[in-house]
Amino acid sequence: MISTKMLMKAERFFIKARTLIREAILSAELTGAEFVPYVQPVYKAEKIVGGEVLLRVFKDGVLHSPEKYLSAMESCEVINDVTCSLVSEVTSFFEGYTGTLPNDFYISFNICARQLNSSRVIEAVTDFHKKFEGQISLVLEIVERGTAALNDFSLETMQHLTDTGVQFAIDDFGSGSSCIKYVEHVGFSKIKLDKCLTIACEGSLVYPSIIDAIISLSHKLGIQVIAEGVETWEQLNLLNAKGIKVYQGYISSRPMSLNEFCQKILTNYLQ
Repeated sequence: MISTKMLMKAERFFIKARTLIREAILSAELTGAEFVPYVQPVYKAEKIVGGEVLLRVFKDGVLHSPEKYLSAMESCEVINDVTCSLVSEVTSFFEGYTGTLPNDFYISFNICARQLNSSRVIEAVTDFHKKFEGQISLVLEIVERGTAALNDFSLETMQHLTDTGVQFAIDDFGSGSSCIKYVEHVGFSKIKLDKCLTIACEGSLVYPSIIDAIISLSHKLGIQVIAEGVETWEQLNLLNAKGIKVYQGYISSRPMSLNEFCQKILTNYLQ
């Protein structure tokens, strides 16, 4: 008869084996790939207020969306390597940037909850924050894919970073297993409404009551709401009427390279 202890041991073995296989497959798929930071502008009343750093994978002369890699990367250590690489490249770029930045300008990076347990990731974002303190604010967007899994250590890390001036946002709010239970007691300063909640049809928002509830919550807690996936003037006007003034989406700009972002967006805004 197989004991419970043996079954647990076998389960741990197979979990580890699946992880190693997944990492091997991912490593093979990403051989020769370059992780490239792209930026999508964030606007408030049509004025640039920040930029969200998004991953693009450059391989075999083609720029790929990271979607097919994200799930595997987030399940292993590769995601920490990618995040540190993106933060490092953005840090180096803005260290050499000689243009003027808008007041209260911020740069945001996407991380999953488990990365708050990575000393390398924390070191990278802390270095960015220290280098640009007073010039560029840092926002870390906790993605809602899968489970938020904010354990005691990651919550302590969030509190420490918040105390130093780093801000946190819930990304893709409404698309996953929500971080909402943490909002009141953890240092979130922004909620980013997933594009599935901001869609409009025939002159009306599809989810007006849900948006009203989120806005009411945000007002009580002093949290800013940002609309993602805004593609039409109809959407923007309807969201503005609800009181949501901060947005990003194809209506204003697709994600672009760091050089394009500075030359086309920041330079034009300051002219």
